[in-house]
Amino acid sequence: MISKPLNNSIITVSVNVYQTLLVAYPTKFQQEYGSQMVQVFQDCCLRALRQGGMNGMLKLWAVTLLDLIQSVISEHAQKEIQMKKEMNPDDIRIAGKALMWGAAAFVVGILLVAIGGSKLWGISVVLTHLLSMPLLVVGLLAVRNRYGEKIGGFGRNILWMGAILGPLITFIGLVGITYSPQPLGILFIVGPAMLFICLALFGFMALYKKPLPRWNVAPLIAGLWYPILIFAYIITSMRTGDWDGGPGTPQWVGVVSIVLCAIQGIALAALGYILKSDVPEETAVSA
Repeated sequence: MISKPLNNSIITVSVNVYQTLLVAYPTKFQQEYGSQMVQVFQDCCLRALRQGGMNGMLKLWAVTLLDLIQSVISEHAQKEIQMKKEMNPDDIRIAGKALMWGAAAFVVGILLVAIGGSKLWGISVVLTHLLSMPLLVVGLLAVRNRYGEKIGGFGRNILWMGAILGPLITFIGLVGITYSPQPLGILFIVGPAMLFICLALFGFMALYKKPLPRWNVAPLIAGLWYPILIFAYIITSMRTGDWDGGPGTPQWVGVVSIVLCAIQGIALAALGYILKSDVPEETAVSA
């Protein structure tokens, strides 16, 4: 027989976990229905524990998780539909400009490190992470909303994943630098690479589906080169034990890195220009 204090503890933990999971819903949905959902779940926990004990709680959680996953997907899908209805030409143009400015900040930040080394590392971080990352996320989410229906579920979801994982991994790496430069600190540069990998995968789909009005190769070029350079750097550093790019690094490596990052920046800016210029006809008319 389960004691009353243990009952209360199980219910409290279950409710707290459930309340945390509600963060997966859109913010507006949480504000409108979150407290009622928590109260209903708490009542269900009391009833399940009273009638079935721990087996009853496990069954409740199995049903709840399945329902939660389906409901979260449904709510986000409805949110996207609503966002598309409310999107106006100014929103699209602003997102396109954000992508272009994000590309410029990212490339300038990379060039500063390549040219000035560790002396300009602080300024580079501000440009490539603190300034560029939010702008790129805004732009890529707009690309997802604008061309997602044409490219299919994989393309939509991969951009969404990049917009979430890129900043999240970057933040974890930023915290890791303080406590453990290696290996957690390396996540600081892996974060943007994850965002660009997802963009490159979207680009592969774009070559086949051709959702953009022109330059469908732009997303692939815009996402490909930085991840290749970063993972080449990680593999080389793991083999040599030198994470600071010592004097033994050939000069041509720096030149190639600069050229490839410049090409990537141009492709990102081109993608932003396409987005800025490609306003839906029905939206433009209604505006």
